[in-house]
Amino acid sequence: MRRTTLVLTLAAMLALGACASNDVPSSDVSSTLFPSAASQPSTSAGASGAPGSMSPAASASAVATLSARPAASPSATATPTPAATAVCTSAMLTAKVTLWEGAMGSQIATVRLTNASSTTCDLRGTPGLQLVDAGGHVLIDSKVEGASGMPHVSPGDKSWLLTANAWVTTMVQVSNYCGATTPVLPTTIGFLLPSDGGRLVAAAGPGGSAPPCYGSPGDPGVIAMNGWAH
Repeated sequence: MRRTTLVLTLAAMLALGACASNDVPSSDVSSTLFPSAASQPSTSAGASGAPGSMSPAASASAVATLSARPAASPSATATPTPAATAVCTSAMLTAKVTLWEGAMGSQIATVRLTNASSTTCDLRGTPGLQLVDAGGHVLIDSKVEGASGMPHVSPGDKSWLLTANAWVTTMVQVSNYCGATTPVLPTTIGFLLPSDGGRLVAAAGPGGSAPPCYGSPGDPGVIAMNGWAH
């Protein structure tokens, strides 16, 4: 009798276990019966014991980690370097005698100098000067006066920044031509530009001639300009 009762009891327990296993999904059986630490609400206690606060050791570790990270480098900003203005050269310029005038035995030429290039250039200093005839002969040359008659830039000389098609003028006076060459007219003015700017001969204008000689044959002539102006 006891054996029969024990058998019936075991059968009833197995039936109940089968029902319980049918009520809980198989994937939730272990977590329901044996909840793991991963399934529990996570709270961390700090020095005060309050949930969500960080322990002193963890806080120090976080600070050390942040301090070890390299600081972000600011992005470099390129600063453009201003380009130097080119020196005016004979290849960039054109010149033309616009007027000849006579004054007390001298000849005075008004000359316009124009930047014919697309590049802004710097015209500065005093050029060497020549009286040139239509055959290309140099009748009077300022170099006979020495250093003052050679192309040069002096301290305090004004810079003329010539943009494309910008121009300046000057007046050139020539006197006392006593050379042996008979000039081929019309005469014009040649410029030897400072800073190795090259030689530029102005296009001749009407009325160009050689000034008369007031000295002896072979005496050097005189040529000078009054500076650049607009």
